[in-house]
Amino acid sequence: MAKIDEYRLKVQQILDKYAQYKPSYGDVEIELIFDTERDHYQIISIGWNQQKRVYGPIMHLDIKNEKIWIQQNTTEVDIAAELLEMGVIKEDIVIGFHTPKMRQLTRFSVG
Repeated sequence: MAKIDEYRLKVQQILDKYAQYKPSYGDVEIELIFDTERDHYQIISIGWNQQKRVYGPIMHLDIKNEKIWIQQNTTEVDIAAELLEMGVIKEDIVIGFHTPKMRQLTRFSVG
């Protein structure tokens, strides 16, 4: 259980850091969503850019089976590299937005 608590903290630290960046366009807010009971963590954008609705995930990470799953990342930030720098082993990182076949070609876990 200590490992899961450590991973929760690391995921929250990463998302806290990137939630500080505000879009340079429109009236858009950045929201953090932390579901620590089910281990779902997201940054979403919500608001308006002129007459167009803005709503969607920026980063989405889950913790499943004692691994951190990177489900979505619409930024240029290398979340996996940051997790490695924080001490998470590569076998506990899953690039969830890649197909299972593509995951086999990465240096990370397939799931």
